[in-house]
Amino acid sequence: MSGAQPMGGPGETPVLWTSTFTSGTLAHQVAAVSGLPFELRFISLRAGDHKKPGYLAVNPKGEVPALQLPGGVVVTELPAIIQWFAEAAPESGLLPQDPARRIKGIEWLAWCHWSMGRHFNPCFAAIRFVDGDEAAATVVRAAALKRVRAALGFGEAALVAHGGTLLGTDAPSAPDIFLATLGTFAGFLKLDISDLPALGALMARVTAMPAIAAATAREKAQG
Repeated sequence: MSGAQPMGGPGETPVLWTSTFTSGTLAHQVAAVSGLPFELRFISLRAGDHKKPGYLAVNPKGEVPALQLPGGVVVTELPAIIQWFAEAAPESGLLPQDPARRIKGIEWLAWCHWSMGRHFNPCFAAIRFVDGDEAAATVVRAAALKRVRAALGFGEAALVAHGGTLLGTDAPSAPDIFLATLGTFAGFLKLDISDLPALGALMARVTAMPAIAAATAREKAQG
């Protein structure tokens, strides 16, 4: 569903607001993996839907994703949205049920989110960090690319140490899906990560998950 609408009253299922092939895609993927029913609403960032009154009534931050829960509570940050789906669907494997491994999973979610904001975002939008100074933007982007590479290398080492997933789980968990998304972003940045085989293998496993494939197909169909 495209276009923003004002936040309504309590519903029976959560509503996930997102935009195609953005960081909101990760929330879409996790929601799909959870197996829970949810309503998916796409908005267009290019059309400025995220800054229009209808969507700002849902998320005053003017960003995606946003998860509107039954009863009207809205959750707007990726780690919190991911954890909500993990908590609501404990059998999904999004986070381990063992307390020690679970808190490590939450730690990894926080690290991935921090890395996305601190390292990846300056690569994609360096000009916004330097008030339009093109020369400065070039310097910022080059420095950020080095940090992206270092962060992905850190993830690679953790995958190797734990047998192919961040938490040593048989199937990819939510932190693995997040790390695979960061690997995909590296592709958008034309960053060669062929020397990170564990990350490449994880990305292939995540892409092949039926729920992830279905979410990707929905986003492609939306355009």
